[in-house]
Amino acid sequence: MFWHRLASTFVGIPVVLAVTWIGGLPFFFMALLIGILALRELYNIARLSRRSERLFGYGAHLFMFFSVSAFGTDSYFPGLILIFLSLSIYWLIFYPADFKSLAVLLWGVFYVSVMLSCILLLRQAPNGFLLVSASLITVWASDTGAYLVGMSMGRRKLMPAVSPAKSFEGAAGGLLFAAVALVLMATSVGYGLWQAAALGVVLSVTGQLGDLTESALKRWGNVKDSGSFLPGHGGVLDRIDSILFVIPVAYFLFVILS
Repeated sequence: MFWHRLASTFVGIPVVLAVTWIGGLPFFFMALLIGILALRELYNIARLSRRSERLFGYGAHLFMFFSVSAFGTDSYFPGLILIFLSLSIYWLIFYPADFKSLAVLLWGVFYVSVMLSCILLLRQAPNGFLLVSASLITVWASDTGAYLVGMSMGRRKLMPAVSPAKSFEGAAGGLLFAAVALVLMATSVGYGLWQAAALGVVLSVTGQLGDLTESALKRWGNVKDSGSFLPGHGGVLDRIDSILFVIPVAYFLFVILS
């Protein structure tokens, strides 16, 4: 399992960074496809059985990505209103539909489509490649630190009801690794060392919150992994749970507040 995990990491990270460097349509479609795969796993966890429900969710995802790519942040408010109105019409057409399914569809729009589409905005910003890369590397460093420290030193459980394997020691390791990673990239992203360290801690906390949120989702759905797409890593949603939360925060910190 460990070697599968390591092999997937060494193959996956260079591919993601290469496509991020290329940008444009390859980057757009990579993010779009990752989002669709994540939604598919979300719908499997929630046991959405109707084909029409899944098609609606995928359609909303496509709509959000294309509108954000074309119109930027101005598309979020009208886009979400339009999706909500469309979902209400869908409910009327297929009434009586399970209201839980509607909640999952709306959750998926925010959880995957909205959060992940922020990566398009981050890539479009000045020095977008460096900002996206710094965000992803910080997440990967945080995950690695939490895993290594948690496995070797973890004693006190962080949230056992949500994720029994996670510990306070592992969380602290994630903070440290993320801070160090962003400090090493401080010059590239235009921050001082202390600023970079603080931002690394903020992104690590955000990413760990995303990880715990997906853990709670899996426990609600009574599944161990979101899927089996990546050897040693579980599903796509297992791999991007931290990134989904970090990217909007990174866009706010790196672009809006800069």
